[in-house]
Amino acid sequence: MIYLRSILFHVVWMVWSAVMVLAIPVDALFRRADGGRFVRATSRIWSRGTMALLAGICGLRYRVEGREHLPDRPVILACKHQSAFETFVMNIVVPDVCIVYKRELDSIPLFGWFLRQSRMISVVRGGGAKALRGMLGRANEETAKGRHLLIFPEGTRVAVGERGVAHAGLIALVRKLKLPVVPVTLNSGVYWPRKSWLCHPGEITIRFMPAIHEVERFGRGEMEGLVETISAEADILCGLKPSGET
Repeated sequence: MIYLRSILFHVVWMVWSAVMVLAIPVDALFRRADGGRFVRATSRIWSRGTMALLAGICGLRYRVEGREHLPDRPVILACKHQSAFETFVMNIVVPDVCIVYKRELDSIPLFGWFLRQSRMISVVRGGGAKALRGMLGRANEETAKGRHLLIFPEGTRVAVGERGVAHAGLIALVRKLKLPVVPVTLNSGVYWPRKSWLCHPGEITIRFMPAIHEVERFGRGEMEGLVETISAEADILCGLKPSGET
């Protein structure tokens, strides 16, 4: 049954996504005037539709904990990345979020277009100092507009129970912006695993944790500690035992 429901979800989702193509000619009329707001509003409709399809077809829902840790002013959200799920849901949970993502995603039909026109920030892996300066400049511009910045410290999706490598470029980002860092963790990989098209029924938990305010001297140790914080909390949400327990 999970196979049939997952197949049905992906088929209906592709039809739903095709409907969103209608946003492209409309955006062409307003692109210079609205700063990407129309596309971001449309992408939230797309994301809400995706979540409705997941709930209605696959029985996969979500809940949010710790909203009190998300202030009105801009912060850097450092999120655990286990699944394609958070790519959609964070666009709903966090108003007008600005996502830092790898440039390869730009090549995905429609999805890449929405990322670019929504004024998200793409990063070229191994792009060196020039790519880093570009990321820092764009991040400074977007947070100055009141947008929260979403980063995935491990850079890519990581399987349940595993840790990724903290990216050094994000250290410069935290130091440059001098914004509080809010760790965000979840257990999406249990229900929509990495590199899998199967969507299992259940309830994903998205948990915002207390902000880190001491960022002036944020370095490699702090970034590695951040990755461990969101990973250890994710392990708990995924039902894994902490290391050392039997």
